[in-house]
Amino acid sequence: MTAADRKVGLAASLLTAVLFGEVAAIGVDGPLLATIAAVAELLVGAAVLLLVRPSLTFWRIFALPLALAILAWAWIASPTWFAVEPFGRQWSAPDMLPQASARFLGGIAVLTSAAAIGWRRGGVRLTIDRWLLWGLIDIALALALRHYDPDAVWGLDKGDLRERFTGTFLNANAAGCYFAVLAVLALGRGLALAFDRTTSSSFVTQVTTPIAFLGGIGACAITGSRTALLAFVIAMILIGAQFGPQWMRQQRGNVRALAIGAGVIGLLLLVFVLLGDATFDRITLLGEDWTGRTDMWSLYGRLAAQAPLGYGPGGFDDAALHGFASIHEARIAWYVHAPHNVVLSLLMTGGYPYLVLMIALTGALLFPFFRRAHRLREPAVVGAVVALGLILVCASTDIALDMPAIAAMAAMLAGLVWGRASRFVAGALAIQEEDGERRLLTNGSAGEPATRPSA
Repeated sequence: MTAADRKVGLAASLLTAVLFGEVAAIGVDGPLLATIAAVAELLVGAAVLLLVRPSLTFWRIFALPLALAILAWAWIASPTWFAVEPFGRQWSAPDMLPQASARFLGGIAVLTSAAAIGWRRGGVRLTIDRWLLWGLIDIALALALRHYDPDAVWGLDKGDLRERFTGTFLNANAAGCYFAVLAVLALGRGLALAFDRTTSSSFVTQVTTPIAFLGGIGACAITGSRTALLAFVIAMILIGAQFGPQWMRQQRGNVRALAIGAGVIGLLLLVFVLLGDATFDRITLLGEDWTGRTDMWSLYGRLAAQAPLGYGPGGFDDAALHGFASIHEARIAWYVHAPHNVVLSLLMTGGYPYLVLMIALTGALLFPFFRRAHRLREPAVVGAVVALGLILVCASTDIALDMPAIAAMAAMLAGLVWGRASRFVAGALAIQEEDGERRLLTNGSAGEPATRPSA
């Protein structure tokens, strides 16, 4: 391993360690914890950039996503720059603005540092390897906490969720989303190990990848999160359709490999049968819960329409408690503290400008991948993209992206995907500049690398 590879590995270790700390600390769900996490993200982000030292080419290409992220932050933070509310915006909780501003800056730091790591050769692979290892540690920690006190996490009571497994979170659906993402990333990494025989991998990686896959599925199943489990099944089908035929062609005539594949499928079915009761039992409540969701969305949709520029970070509860129109809505406003829909959450926070900026930022981050998706068919990268889609599905019906730790995880994955895809699109000259290699390509062409670098 070269000195450059060691620096990338250290950077990946730092980034994943701070995000693991957030997951373990109940998802840093609270103003104080979220602010502490944001400071840690800023410090680690600076350390990562010092380690990997992105080139001018990286900054030039990353300028658009970074500018959009800063604009979104500026829109959220702008009331702190004025003595009066600008543009007639209805900020309901001005005291929450500094915390929200710090949290958003921490997210930008995670995004930027992950993009810088993903740009470097092997950055995606090394980061996911470390994330899977942290994920297994988190599962072990969560099971230990559950054994010690099934009604609480770190001594904090789970309230109405005492009967459900919440991991190291206080919310079972957020935990289900996190564990499903872990399983999807492990599936993508496992396929990369199966396909790529030229890139060496450590014994730890070869052991932790299948365990993280099965452990993530099992942990997701016992949370009782129907959306997360269904989204994972769809994700597995999508990845299987993408790489299954290729694997079958490679293993044609290899009875041992086909037997292993059949054994993995059988083991998956066994995991669902043994651990899926918590989720399957809740399917009978689907109709009742859907009615509750639609009532909730109706209330918050009306409130969002009344404030096109949003209520500001932390203004959700105040707006809800002052905006209900019936006893039924009053019960929702007192009990529910999130809109359980990412679009409504963005609208309630910063209105339509904020929603447009965040959509534009997401598009800018994923465009390089979809621009060359027909050529960049690396399982680890595809797994990260599918994991982002899974998070979006969970955030459409629940509070996944309202949980700071999961939002940070999404920023990390988006940064890795952008870095790897942009490096691929940039071609050989950008790659050689980033790696410090000034040799001419053996084929004399500057359009594509002589050999496609590993993710």
